[in-house]
Amino acid sequence: MSDEKNLNEENNESVNNEEQTPVETEETTAEQAEETAETPAETEETPVETEVSETAETEETPAVAEENTDVEVDEAVAAAQAAFENVQKDEQKKGGKGGLIAIIVAAVIVVAIVVVLAVKFGPSMFNKYNRLGYVDVSGRTVAQVAEEQGMDVDEFLEQFDLPSDMPGNTTESAAYNCIPVSKMAEMYGMDFNTIKEVLKFPDDVDEDTAWGDAIGQVTLGDYVGEDNLAEFKETYGFGDDITADTLWKDVRQTVDEKSRQQRIESEKAEKESDKNKDTDSAESTEAPAETESADATEAPNA
Repeated sequence: MSDEKNLNEENNESVNNEEQTPVETEETTAEQAEETAETPAETEETPVETEVSETAETEETPAVAEENTDVEVDEAVAAAQAAFENVQKDEQKKGGKGGLIAIIVAAVIVVAIVVVLAVKFGPSMFNKYNRLGYVDVSGRTVAQVAEEQGMDVDEFLEQFDLPSDMPGNTTESAAYNCIPVSKMAEMYGMDFNTIKEVLKFPDDVDEDTAWGDAIGQVTLGDYVGEDNLAEFKETYGFGDDITADTLWKDVRQTVDEKSRQQRIESEKAEKESDKNKDTDSAESTEAPAETESADATEAPNA
């Protein structure tokens, strides 16, 4: 009971901090480890599932890889295909060589779009870790986080007991959820058996189980807390079908998508604010218009 109380207290302190995870030492506390990749509710009592780094304060990080989602690719391809089908239908009605040429041109456009998407998103899309289904909450990659910590990718992977073949363009969210339970227990200041008991992991969870797989099998009653469940549901728009017995993996997608959208909107607002500041600054530095001052400088009559 003492360990469970300590874990809940540490989890509760991390609810309002987004995109942060411990990276500096192996004695990282639960409060640092559990900062915001998946924020169940905006209360001090709600535990959160986090990202791997604790240094999201640096805003200008090198763009190692573009943020990618299957949705963006699917939507672009679907739009191209729809355009092609519309041209095909219209020109088939008209018939003739003009129709055939239009269809060929439309087909070429579709192929070009697909090629551009493959070039832009291909390296990340073919990363098996990015295709595990975890939402890219922070928009950051392993390479970016490692660089912020003054490490190369290999050192970073070793620090968190992550697979040695994990590429640098792996999203921070995917990397976090691939950390083994034994390492997460260490970050919480516990041993494996204690954290398994506190979070009530099922019997098939062992020390090498990936954190995302393990925590996904925990009920909301145990992870969020039954006292916080009503607020959690209200925050994320869940209905009566979500109960204390609902597994975290059944709501994680919705929670993470909302966190991701909030991050995108926040970044957009910040860019707009910076743009406005630059505009105001430029206007304030413009030289004032010259005015006539002859009257003021003329010598008084003797």
